[in-house]
Amino acid sequence: MSLFLEDFDQWYEHYSEASPQEQYQLLLEVISKPIPLELAEKEDIASLLIDVQGLLEGNNLIEQALAFTATFQQQQPELYQQEFYYFDNFPIRVALFNQAVESIDQALARYQQEPVKSIDSLLPMLDDLRFYGARDQAVEISRAVYVPVATSRGLLGGSEDDFGAVVITDLLEQAYQQIQQGHPVDWEAWGQEAKPFSFENTPELRQEIAQNISGQVLGGPEIITLFQQDPSVLFPQLLLRFNIQMANQYQLSFVCSQSIWSAVMSFLEERELSDKQLSHPGHFFSINAKELDRYVGGLIGGFLSSYQSKGFATLWGIPHVYDFLRAAGVITDSVYESAIQVSTDLQEMLLKHWQRPLWRYSFVHRWGKPAYQTEADFEAEAKRFADTFNDSESLSTEPTEKPDWGARFSDVVGKAVEKMASDQAPAKSPAPVKNFKAPKPRKSRLQEIKALGKKSKGAKKKKKKGKGF
Repeated sequence: MSLFLEDFDQWYEHYSEASPQEQYQLLLEVISKPIPLELAEKEDIASLLIDVQGLLEGNNLIEQALAFTATFQQQQPELYQQEFYYFDNFPIRVALFNQAVESIDQALARYQQEPVKSIDSLLPMLDDLRFYGARDQAVEISRAVYVPVATSRGLLGGSEDDFGAVVITDLLEQAYQQIQQGHPVDWEAWGQEAKPFSFENTPELRQEIAQNISGQVLGGPEIITLFQQDPSVLFPQLLLRFNIQMANQYQLSFVCSQSIWSAVMSFLEERELSDKQLSHPGHFFSINAKELDRYVGGLIGGFLSSYQSKGFATLWGIPHVYDFLRAAGVITDSVYESAIQVSTDLQEMLLKHWQRPLWRYSFVHRWGKPAYQTEADFEAEAKRFADTFNDSESLSTEPTEKPDWGARFSDVVGKAVEKMASDQAPAKSPAPVKNFKAPKPRKSRLQEIKALGKKSKGAKKKKKKGKGF
């Protein structure tokens, strides 16, 4: 019998002082044979597995990470089912990169069974499905989980929005394809099918969609007028036209192009907008470098951030969205050129400081070449991202430093005693005022990315609400 089963405390004492490489080997040995579920839950083995899996993923040890997850799943199926959402997204991401979507059916089925419990991992996974153009998989899981998520009392309101948007967007594409094939669309029946997913099924809205999807579009002056009168009516029309353009130009599904549009619009709509910005589309769509830097940095800047894909999609999606906006007469050349300059400058800054594998965000090159980029530059950048798939770093063989909790506790107590003594001491005369010294300019959020090292997944993630359609 193994030491793990005979004396877990002794096994853990050795494990906690071992190097990351040895920790991986020790855990792999443990999970290679069935573990009593009661013991695994009592000792919280899942947390150790999450940490080691995070090390493997962080060092881009892809084959080892996939094998580790597969062994865990095969040998400890009950425990894996409880914790699957900490492990399934990496194999899904690898499969999407390798265009092997047929291999992710089991992982998606687990999400369908437990959508509320897994929502923090489910929403970022849905992003990856959409960004990579896995239309069928995104639609299937969205249809399956919409009602459980929408009716859950344990989730924030609106958690179902992204799933509803996927289903409605796919129904729009089906209608568009039907029209392209010369067949009429029964819009009343279409509205009834979309209604359960929060579609406002009114005759007026159905007529508006029918006109836009049939090619009856607004011109530049009409767009400006409608923007000033009711932008909430204009933006869905623009989105539908963007979907059609991306389908015709790059053969992207509506589900994929809607995710690009949504990523960019999330940034634009979350700014603090002035009356001037709300008065004209040219002002609304003007991009400020600091605002974009701050927004994208917030998405990708945390060690535990689940929304790094959305950060990349925002920066690389702007050129596609703004290509469309200029062609549609929504923005002027100067607004377009400024947006391209700002977004590409931040792309360069991010790539300069990014120290983790870029292959995970290769979906940005599945969207086609934007107008500003040469074919050679586009291909070179795509290769730069894809080549990192094979860049890995071995786990450290240096022993893990064991924290001295006794010393830390003594230090905390000592500081508390010092504070109590100072609080009771007579008040001192105020110190002389020092000459004012201006603070150094703060680094860009994307420049600070360089400081981010490879960290394990660590503790379970906090919930973060996804933005809706």
